[in-house]
Amino acid sequence: MKQKLIASKQLGNLVTNLRIILGDQLDTNISSLDGLNVEKDIILMCEVWDETKYVKHHKKKIAFLFSAMRHFAESLRAKTINLVYYTLATA
Repeated sequence: MKQKLIASKQLGNLVTNLRIILGDQLDTNISSLDGLNVEKDIILMCEVWDETKYVKHHKKKIAFLFSAMRHFAESLRAKTINLVYYTLATA
């Protein structure tokens, strides 16, 4: 527990904002990216299985959504934006 607390304090000195991007927000013009500081802000993206279950979706649509999220994440990384991305396998 103490290690987590220390890491959290150290992260607090480095990070200004944590910005969360969901699967329906895959656009660089969204308001949550306004004023993004590429040196101090972090973007969090997660593939959340529960989001695919609240309404019935075709399996191909789910695969397309996660693929689009991964491609968008890579485009942000290419712009040297700090990004934490959790796939279903890592979540």
